[in-house]
Amino acid sequence: MGFAARTLVEAYPGPAAIVDRDGCVLVANGRWSGAGRPPEGTALGAAPGPCPGHAQLAEVVRDMTPAAGPAVLACQCDGAASAVRVTHLESDCGAPRRLVTVTAAEPGPDAAGHAKSQFLALLGHEIRTPVTTVVATVDLLRAQPLPQDVREVVDSVHRSVHALKALTDDLLDLARLETGNLTVDHEPVPLRAVLEGIVEPLQQQARRKGILLLAAPAPDLPAAVLGDAGRLRQVLTGVVGNAVKFTEAGEVIVTAARDGDDAYVITVSDTGPGISGPDRERIFAPFVQADSSAARRHEGAGLGLALAARLVAALGGRIDVHSEPGQGSQFAIRLPLEAAPQQPEVTAPLPLTRRRVAVVAPSPRSLLALSWLLTSAGAEPVEARLEDVVRHVPQADTVLWCDDSHDPEAVRRADAVIEALGPTGRALMISTTDPRTGIVRKPGVLTAPLVLSRLVAALNLERTGVRGAPITVPALGGGRVLLAEDNDVNRTVFRRMIQLLGVECDTVADGAAAAAAVLGDTPYDVVLMDLQMPGTDGLEATRRIRAGGSGTPILALTATALHGDRERCLAAGMNGHLSKPITLPELRAALEPYLSEEEPEEPGEPGPEPVADGPDLSKLRDLEAQLEDRALVVTTVNTFLSQLDGRRTALAEALRKQDHDALRATAHTLKSSSALLGADPLAEACAQVERSATAETSEQELSALVAGVENAVAGAVKVMAGYLASDERGDGAGTR
Repeated sequence: MGFAARTLVEAYPGPAAIVDRDGCVLVANGRWSGAGRPPEGTALGAAPGPCPGHAQLAEVVRDMTPAAGPAVLACQCDGAASAVRVTHLESDCGAPRRLVTVTAAEPGPDAAGHAKSQFLALLGHEIRTPVTTVVATVDLLRAQPLPQDVREVVDSVHRSVHALKALTDDLLDLARLETGNLTVDHEPVPLRAVLEGIVEPLQQQARRKGILLLAAPAPDLPAAVLGDAGRLRQVLTGVVGNAVKFTEAGEVIVTAARDGDDAYVITVSDTGPGISGPDRERIFAPFVQADSSAARRHEGAGLGLALAARLVAALGGRIDVHSEPGQGSQFAIRLPLEAAPQQPEVTAPLPLTRRRVAVVAPSPRSLLALSWLLTSAGAEPVEARLEDVVRHVPQADTVLWCDDSHDPEAVRRADAVIEALGPTGRALMISTTDPRTGIVRKPGVLTAPLVLSRLVAALNLERTGVRGAPITVPALGGGRVLLAEDNDVNRTVFRRMIQLLGVECDTVADGAAAAAAVLGDTPYDVVLMDLQMPGTDGLEATRRIRAGGSGTPILALTATALHGDRERCLAAGMNGHLSKPITLPELRAALEPYLSEEEPEEPGEPGPEPVADGPDLSKLRDLEAQLEDRALVVTTVNTFLSQLDGRRTALAEALRKQDHDALRATAHTLKSSSALLGADPLAEACAQVERSATAETSEQELSALVAGVENAVAGAVKVMAGYLASDERGDGAGTR
């Protein structure tokens, strides 16, 4: 029998076993032993025990059919009145199986709820274990420079595996809610960051459909409120994701505003198919969609809204839906409002102060969201219609409008707006589709969903980068980590992630080896300890380490989500608890408090001179914009750097031989490629060598000029390497 069978019996709070048709015990949990019950590999009836050993049970097991319901036998077991329940199980191998469980004669609801919670948690472990490897591997891929088309494939895998992780978490939280084991935090929640974090991962799905996706809190809301950020994200992920899934055209708008003095309301509206009266009640039941037929168009487990409704109730709020077939839907999530005692500082003046922006939006809801975004940055939004803007801009220096960059008519509309604004105005289109493959080129083009920082950068003509660069995480300041993990693949991937953070990593495969390593001669800054390992598990290893007198910080790694895991880890002497799968940023955040910082320079010791001359990154980014291909620019920079040592060697060799022709030719080649990539100081140094490589120039002068090339090379290499490692995510205005 496999993991699933073992998981099933271990999840049951009482004695449980899986037997074959002949009554042979195939798998049993730890509570099965005792009271004369036969061990694994032994048949029912072979043991003299009072319950599962009697002949009637063996007969029921043998004669049970797939169509029959569970059979319950009353008996005396473990000195008390008990019930033995026999249930038919389907098997992958085709042979019939039976689940035999022993319970009190009248099991209470708590036992059933506990069994459900334990089963879902253990099942979650079986799902999380392979997902952990995929998440970590994809994070490592995203940390590398990749061609843009490969980057998009990797990002798609990243989104999909996190969707699987989210589904697992939703199942577990649903079980916790039903058994009353869900905990709710009370901490500062940055509303804007939460809203933007919900809509950004939905960008690709919205682009494919041409949906305008916007999210904005009201400008008068406190920047941070007290609540549970994680639970709020779960609620919004379910509601907003559901809206995008079922909306085929139009818009999905998310806003947050005050609802009286003591509450706020997050409203999610869409232009989807709408929901009929009876279905408005059904959609909040688990595993239900409004269209539950086999021919339904939309995939999904039907958990999003069910979990959202229960989580909102746990947060002390309520969720209401207003919808009619053909009229779209509007979900109102009302939650208690309490401003966090410490609010983030607001810089003055705001970045768009004194800007007057004409806003052209397709609906009152999208107009409201865009207006709130602009107002939050200090601008004055003015409602406008496109036909009025083209004829006469109403005292506005900027026009912001929503369009489709793939629509040929959008080119005509963009030209008309630009002409109406004149040379001093600013036109910015919000495209509902991917502008990189669109045909609109003249004005700045952003893609929905908007985040405030990108909107401000676009309106102020600031560059925000393009897609394709590695998703980098800053390195830590060194240190040494011991990783205890029995899964070979996970051990390899986690070790690479730790090394990517600039930290040394030793690995062991079981708890006994972990305890021996920590108590040995090698000092470790922190230990990452898997809980479920063969032989000595993570908890026992931690107890041995603490008993041995070591205070080395230990962080638990586990793929389970059992209630009380954290408490058991702390009781054993661990310092913290991490749930798999773990992303690279999460791993860095967990390790950072325990690892040494970079040592400061000794007073009086001069550090290296700062490199003032290097490539102008704006030229590299302009090149990206012109080519619309970051991958090509990255390849060009890598080629330049790979050939650089050869060019330098050729210069030195030509100088040694006093071969002026070779010196000029090499300097000319290096000058051209340096200028292309914006390395102007290096290009100028090469140009001086090229101009001076004649018989009239002394060897001493030429040597000084070649040395100048070497000095310029150092600055170029440093900044180009930084460019390759920089995090240039997102769609910058004007960089399509």
